[in-house]
Amino acid sequence: MEIFAGRRRDINKGYWMSFENHPRLEETKKNIYVRCLPCLERLREQLCGTPEKLHLENPLNCWKVVVVFNDLDECLDLLCLLQEEQSIAAVPGKIRGRIGTNDKNSPNVVIIFQMLSVEERDEFARWIKKLAPCINPNYTLSWERGCGDLYGSLCSDWQNWSEITPILNKPLVPFVRGKVQKLLRGEY
Repeated sequence: MEIFAGRRRDINKGYWMSFENHPRLEETKKNIYVRCLPCLERLREQLCGTPEKLHLENPLNCWKVVVVFNDLDECLDLLCLLQEEQSIAAVPGKIRGRIGTNDKNSPNVVIIFQMLSVEERDEFARWIKKLAPCINPNYTLSWERGCGDLYGSLCSDWQNWSEITPILNKPLVPFVRGKVQKLLRGEY
């Protein structure tokens, strides 16, 4: 299996570099337009007025497997190991994600793999636990729901989410609505 990266970016300045096992990053682009944008638009609609609850559909089946390494090279080494692993083809779905950091002052860099089911997440996490220690035994591994920063600030811990989840932090609704509107306009 071959993994391709998007244009190499200076991740130390807060940029992200996408990767996928398709040369034109088709699955990543498809997810943005078919899954992420409609999900954000639905969230924006739900945040109009004074909502009491959110209907969560896609966020319940959207996962990020997060691996923290010391630098970009270690992240790229993990992608190389995934490429070389012959039996990784048994992992369902596509290998896709991004490398970078939101914090320009962080001494670490993360590699985030995007998954669309709990089964896919768990199977992939098993591969990471096998391969990551070969690069750096001090790596960390975690997972979270996709868009956890948006939904989590309103609905609290993702482990308590269900298809209909109450908004627990109502004073944050205008802030999150504004953040979603900026994302939909392409302002990061």
